[in-house]
Amino acid sequence: MRDYGKVHTSFWISDGMRRVSDDARLLALYLLTGQHTNMIGCFRLPDGYVSEDLAWTPERVSKGFDELSANGFATRDSSSKWVLIRNFLTWNSVENPNQGIAALRLFDQVPDKSTVKPELARVLASAISHIGIAKLKGSERVLEPFLNQEQEQEQEQEQDQDQEEDSSGHGSAIPPDDQNQDEGDKPEPQKIYPNEFEQVWSVYPKRAGGNSKSDAFKAWNARIREGTTTAEIFAGVVRYVAFVKAEGILNTQYVKQAKTFFGPGMHFSEPWAIQQAPGARDPNQISEPDKTIPSGFRG
Repeated sequence: MRDYGKVHTSFWISDGMRRVSDDARLLALYLLTGQHTNMIGCFRLPDGYVSEDLAWTPERVSKGFDELSANGFATRDSSSKWVLIRNFLTWNSVENPNQGIAALRLFDQVPDKSTVKPELARVLASAISHIGIAKLKGSERVLEPFLNQEQEQEQEQEQDQDQEEDSSGHGSAIPPDDQNQDEGDKPEPQKIYPNEFEQVWSVYPKRAGGNSKSDAFKAWNARIREGTTTAEIFAGVVRYVAFVKAEGILNTQYVKQAKTFFGPGMHFSEPWAIQQAPGARDPNQISEPDKTIPSGFRG
């Protein structure tokens, strides 16, 4: 159990907290500082704990969590009652190998069937990426089974969405019989993508393994149909490219597949803040000049 919790002063004036109700804001503060919170921001929190600590009814607790989930602050597995504060490790960085090993032990305690574990795996992998693998003594291997699971879940969501479109009459039209003749003799035409997508695809970070362009376009196009602008997606890709390069994961399996990045999880909308290694100097910061006068030059 922690003795205290750290909350940044921007919590009160952030857009996310200004958009929610007072109850949701209090619940968010409780999640950040409560006695059940741990160093990875993922913990089991039954409704009864919250009801007792805040003197709330179960309905009030449920409504507060629904609001924070919709706002993107936290994710909760309604069946197992495990909660994930999505940006907790951005605000409370893993600073050394010992902390990294301790964080991975806490990760291993999260039930494998919990819906929050795949997302936690991605967040934690990013949080410990600045630590040499040798210093983690093999404890990082607990992440491997879950790193691709989040992508698989979002692909299933995309497939479900496609099936809904097919059932509504979009994309499932069957051509007349005469158009089906000799189809096998015709070469498959080269797919032409919109210029806006080609621009995004050209800057998307390269990864090891598969990264289907057609699947990426399918996900990209779905977000455009939902109302997301091409500029929003492109800006998200630019942030992600900088993040990938800073974390040293370019051309590895840790780069998200583009179809997942553009998928229902809308990872392009995340900040992708670059975590500076503890003690590292900010290259954009100008050092103050040394104004000390040597003893031999003093009047």
